[in-house]
Amino acid sequence: MAPKIKVFIDVFYYQATLSGIRTYTNELVLGAINSQNKNIEYLFSHDINQWDHNHIFLNPKNRLIRLYFHLYYFFWKQIILPFKMLKYNPDVLICPDFVAPLWQLRALKLCVIHDTLFWDYPKNYNALWRKYYIKLIKLGLRGNSSVITTSKYAKRKLEKLFSKKTPPITAIFQSFLKSNVCDKSIEKSLNLENTDFLLHVGSFDRRKDLITLVKAFKLLKEAEINKNLKLVLVGQKTLNGNTKVLNELESYILKNNLSKSIFMTGYLTNEEICALYKKAFIYVFPSIDEGFGIPILEAFDNKIPVVTSNAGALVEVAEGAAEHYDAGDCTELFETLNKLITSESIRTNLIEKGTERLKAFSREKFIKHYEQLILNSVKN
Repeated sequence: MAPKIKVFIDVFYYQATLSGIRTYTNELVLGAINSQNKNIEYLFSHDINQWDHNHIFLNPKNRLIRLYFHLYYFFWKQIILPFKMLKYNPDVLICPDFVAPLWQLRALKLCVIHDTLFWDYPKNYNALWRKYYIKLIKLGLRGNSSVITTSKYAKRKLEKLFSKKTPPITAIFQSFLKSNVCDKSIEKSLNLENTDFLLHVGSFDRRKDLITLVKAFKLLKEAEINKNLKLVLVGQKTLNGNTKVLNELESYILKNNLSKSIFMTGYLTNEEICALYKKAFIYVFPSIDEGFGIPILEAFDNKIPVVTSNAGALVEVAEGAAEHYDAGDCTELFETLNKLITSESIRTNLIEKGTERLKAFSREKFIKHYEQLILNSVKN
């Protein structure tokens, strides 16, 4: 009987972020734990039963803590993790957080690069840190390595970015963590108990194009299609300390007397977000660029009709189960929302399609695609 392929998963970043990388790592670990593949043995960099959900690195606001994290992260990736590789001698190392060790390892390095935002939106990041991080990503791909990304759209962008020096790139749709524990008190605190509302969950990043959504919402209010309709924007109001998007939104909302109809909640717990998903009338995703789009899946799971822009990977992820409009066009977004608000049959049809589309993103399929890639790569 052939020996099992040993796959080592670096889960360090799980305790260091509340971002999509945390969700991705969580799904990868849960998929590995529940895998029925008898040819693969999974190892983890940390004791997954001892994860600290209140870790000091989670969403730190203190700059010194953030600096300490980046220093420790480098030490982990380039010193501690390589020594663990020597100790456990795996065949494959999976790094779900863009960066792999610089060392030339015996193990095949599978590095997950979720998108190209570091390259495409330099103003969103500290210039020195961004340059350093991109260098780490590229150096980590030297030697026996492959790249995994989250969509065909992201794969095309990475292939263009890295040109001929690119290691093999594979697009694998990820799964997402379903949440059934809801804190309904958020409905009462926002006075949404008996009100229809549009929902968006995400950071106040200019790339999310929230101003187009707010402008379309203004047109809906002027048309008096649903007089009591509200708009709920969930997520961190600043991006790396930058308040420009927040200031722009607040100014527009105040100028157009929308303060009583638009709620910007700031950070909410998963339980509070769960409650809003289950109560929302329509989910709107207006981004001008996305490498994937987990909120689409979360909306599908909660039986909400979805409207997205036609940018990035959003059309690819939804694949016919959402309505789309030209990114940045508030008039077309207004018309699309108007169509859904006034037609129950269209909303019902989208919900049914979303439920069916969700089957493509199961945890079982996620880990099986990984395992197929691992088996093919190690055999070759």
